[in-house]
Amino acid sequence: MRKHCVACHAAKPTHPAFDKPPNGVALGTIADLKKYASRIYAQTVQNKAMPLGNQTHMTDDERAALGLWLKVSP
Repeated sequence: MRKHCVACHAAKPTHPAFDKPPNGVALGTIADLKKYASRIYAQTVQNKAMPLGNQTHMTDDERAALGLWLKVSP
């Protein structure tokens, strides 16, 4: 998450395009990941829409690993 998500999806994003997390989705904790798991899965694993424009070069293997984690984490 640090490598691919939090530059934009942090309480205070470091990405220059954002002054707040897009759509109010801040991903700073495991609890946040669990809260938004279905949205993260849809946008990152299924649609490959995130990271935006794949600016961080997320690989298909990383997407698959994230998808597995999101599905098995209670």
